[in-house]
Amino acid sequence: MTKRIRGCTKIPPFRMIGNLYFVGTYEASSHLIDTGDGLILIDTGYEITADVVAASIKELGYDIKDVKIILHSHGHYDHTDATPRILKLAPQAKTYLSFKDIKYIEGWTPDYDILDGDVIELGNTKIECLFTPGHTEGSVSFFMDVVEDGQVYRAAMFGGAGVNQLKKDFMKNYDVPYRCRGMFFDSVERLLERKVDVMIGNHCWHNQTLEKREKMLAGAKVNPFIEPTEWETFLKKLHAKLWNVITEEISTKFVNYAHRGASEYYPENTLSAFRAGLEMGANGIETDVRRTKDGKLVLFHDDTLERMTGQAGGVQDYTYEELQKFDVIEGELTDKIPLFEDFLKEFADKEIAFAIELKEDGVEEEVADLIYKYGIEKKTMVTAFSLTRIRKVKEYKPNLRIGFLTKSLEEERINALLDMEADEVCPLYSLCTTEKVTELHRLGFNVRAWGIAADPERMKIACIAGADGMTINAPDLLTKYLAENNNV
Repeated sequence: MTKRIRGCTKIPPFRMIGNLYFVGTYEASSHLIDTGDGLILIDTGYEITADVVAASIKELGYDIKDVKIILHSHGHYDHTDATPRILKLAPQAKTYLSFKDIKYIEGWTPDYDILDGDVIELGNTKIECLFTPGHTEGSVSFFMDVVEDGQVYRAAMFGGAGVNQLKKDFMKNYDVPYRCRGMFFDSVERLLERKVDVMIGNHCWHNQTLEKREKMLAGAKVNPFIEPTEWETFLKKLHAKLWNVITEEISTKFVNYAHRGASEYYPENTLSAFRAGLEMGANGIETDVRRTKDGKLVLFHDDTLERMTGQAGGVQDYTYEELQKFDVIEGELTDKIPLFEDFLKEFADKEIAFAIELKEDGVEEEVADLIYKYGIEKKTMVTAFSLTRIRKVKEYKPNLRIGFLTKSLEEERINALLDMEADEVCPLYSLCTTEKVTELHRLGFNVRAWGIAADPERMKIACIAGADGMTINAPDLLTKYLAENNNV
């Protein structure tokens, strides 16, 4: 991921509580634990802050060579980039990171994969690790006991507490699965079940590290890091904050997809139809892909050639050259059946969203390759009514987003989509009640409604229910209505 290197605001190292110390900077928290049998370092920070962390450890009277374990809460560079430098200073240290986050790190390889429920023990300290993904796919939270004035307190760090990384623009740019939103909700709710007396900040602003330090310096009678209500309050705010992000993006990121198919007036995908849709204000295109008899990928919604032309069969029964004798549309917009690649050549550079529906088996890899060839992978959802097809796409290109078109929402199907980490559910518009859309958002899905309704007011209900986008197989009048009401 592209890195934004921030400044280094040094904070004098200090003992927070018990055997737990702060040794990081304002921009990147790092914590040190004196176990009596070696040191544990939690997160190393930015590359440019490595020497600051090393100096802070020395300032506390410790030798960095005694660091035996380096724990990483997640793989983002502000928590891991200093690790190669720290390892040169502490060569005996073993590194721990969830292997699900390896894609984020550079310049080092973790020694151990952190698994849910692991207990890492050194000297007088046991650290319980909980797998709490969402902020990243491999975020881990840490729990430990600390002793202050003879009293034992439970301390904990939520290893991935930010929700800005779950905004659509960030997820699109950095290939973060939509499923991470649902995992974040799961993680917060799981952590809310834990009683915590001392909250350790993954960043200084999470637990007001500086403000509490000032209170300690001012002679506070009770250690300000002991705050039994802080954990619950913080987690509930995060839960609400993610819902706020989702709610805001329902309107600001709504996608109205231009599409033709199953329409009385314009029954098929044509380049002219897509041009007209974009001119009306649509900010996305949904199209369907089939293969001709001679192996060409073309845009075609249904096997309706017989109805439209009087000729028997569908596109699979004709070579591409044979199809060119048919006019798909009679009237103002007249087109031949277009090649998928010609469609990409014309529209790939436009700042719009794409939904590419696979209408038959066996086209998955070729479609995926063309999506990458024309550079639209970050703004494309590959969809189908077949779970098998989208699963094949995910297996072939794991970073491609996949969505499932459906006329029903059985629990078994939803669970299958969760298992394959699908990004989008595309229900028939009549299924998009507020309750159902909220449920799908809670699971981490983008929700795109579709329908063939001739009544725009009925489609509007799906928008009000909170859908993130809409595709309609319908006449131009309805498409124009939705374009004019893009923020309903």
